[in-house]
Amino acid sequence: MLAIEVHLLTGRYAATQYNDRSRAEWPPHPARFFSALVAALHDRDPVDPDEREALCWLERLEPDPHLDVDINVDETVGRREVRSVFVPVNDVTLVGDPETEVRRAREILARLEGSEQTNETELQVRNARRALEREEGKLAEFLRSQQVAPTNPHKEDLKRGIALLPDRRNRQERTFPVIVPERSSFTFLWPEAEPGKYLEALRRLCDRVTRLGHSSSLVHCIIVDRPIKPSLVPRKTGEYVLRVVGPGQLERLEDAYERHQAVDPRVLPARAQRYGEPIGQGDLQRPHSIFSDEWVVFERIGGQRPLASRGIHLAISLRCALIETHGEENLPAVLSGHDVKGSQTSQPHLAFVPLPWVGHEHADGSVQGFALILPRSIPPGERTMLMRLLGKWESQRGDKDDDYTLELGTPPKLGRPLQIRIRRVEIPSKRTLNAARWCKPAQRFVTATPIALDRHPGNLRSNVERAAHRAAAEAESTIADACERIGLPRPLKVFISPAPLLPGAQHVRQFPPWPPQPGRARRVRVHAEIEFPEKVCGPVLIGAGRYFGLGLCLPVADLNADQSRRTS
Repeated sequence: MLAIEVHLLTGRYAATQYNDRSRAEWPPHPARFFSALVAALHDRDPVDPDEREALCWLERLEPDPHLDVDINVDETVGRREVRSVFVPVNDVTLVGDPETEVRRAREILARLEGSEQTNETELQVRNARRALEREEGKLAEFLRSQQVAPTNPHKEDLKRGIALLPDRRNRQERTFPVIVPERSSFTFLWPEAEPGKYLEALRRLCDRVTRLGHSSSLVHCIIVDRPIKPSLVPRKTGEYVLRVVGPGQLERLEDAYERHQAVDPRVLPARAQRYGEPIGQGDLQRPHSIFSDEWVVFERIGGQRPLASRGIHLAISLRCALIETHGEENLPAVLSGHDVKGSQTSQPHLAFVPLPWVGHEHADGSVQGFALILPRSIPPGERTMLMRLLGKWESQRGDKDDDYTLELGTPPKLGRPLQIRIRRVEIPSKRTLNAARWCKPAQRFVTATPIALDRHPGNLRSNVERAAHRAAAEAESTIADACERIGLPRPLKVFISPAPLLPGAQHVRQFPPWPPQPGRARRVRVHAEIEFPEKVCGPVLIGAGRYFGLGLCLPVADLNADQSRRTS
């Protein structure tokens, strides 16, 4: 086992997310820590070959490291409020980067020397070497001129010199997002690794790591030898997407440094890996709904930006497109939801679920993509058939560049035509499309889209002889029955409301009638907050329109945790 413990000396972690500069990165990414070790490797000249060999061994370790980290960082307490700060720009923006031309000349020479040698390339190599010598001479002369102040400075020299003073420099807007975890240490853990001869070299590297992330994020790293229980492990359906490393990472970082020289903009070379909480025996024994956490996710990449109220029509269009690809004959019940006689099947089948952006202070309720959610009890043969059908549909409707960008539109009879472009993704870039966000265990769930009740509760708006009170009680009982219908325990409490209960969710009146077919009885729709007697695993889809995204519920924090935060 190899375990490297990182202590935050200031109790704070300052590092920006790679895809959102206004938010802090948490949990810390293994790729960022590996880069800190590489920086420590190169802080001595010449590089220690034993330390280099140790990092080459570390980057090849499988599986990816586990993490023991505080994952219960509250959004409002653990993350420092981000405010814009205007800071003086670096000197390089005033006098330019004097090494730019030298680096460019070196890159040209290296490229020519690495190509096949001919008479023509040999001439080009000689010219490139002379060009490099000229640029290095210019740089040396420039640096010498900067060491001695001119006896009779020009007006422009005085102006440039005054501009170098911190209080006279131009200022640019910067943000410094910070995480303040309750536990000011975290550990990267390789449970199956045996460092052996690399241990001392890794220990020396850890001793020289002084920061992780921003320069103000001071750390102390040590290799520990004690039993550690990780809180995050690599999981295909995990909630967190972290950057990790692989073979060749050290060389990629060194090559990248040759290009940017810590001056030009750069992107950390890495690959994405999902992480989630370890699955314990308690998780396996928790109640699950009839819907599985095996999702086929399509991300919206272009076209219009529909709200959740239009997502139902898009879900219907997606279902029609798959049925058209299969053909009307011998439709499997897992796809159509009907048996051979055309009656609705009682067995769970494929759900077409638009995923709206809700539950965040800036959420707008827009559909970020779709999930095809398979039933938990689907036979292997039917699952294989669905995957082949999806592949056939993508190949038929995909673009020429094999990006299988797809277009969907709502039938005109269902409203104004709406088209979006979607693409199937293995690891979604948006948290809304992450199955773990909707499937994680929780005791309380709140509707992101309204529930279409299975039976009519009565008049929810009448004040005559407590009619509204009786109707609300009937609606709550109907929702409790719907929870049992999908395999969950009967809720302790159900609270209904016509208004949305999550930020970004829409009012029930903004959704079209359900079912959409004319001539059929319309279902009453309500938003709801549902509390179960124990933690249950989602996804929670309840009500009459559950196979098209109605009654989609988001797991939220436990009530006790919320109350403790409010009273603290």
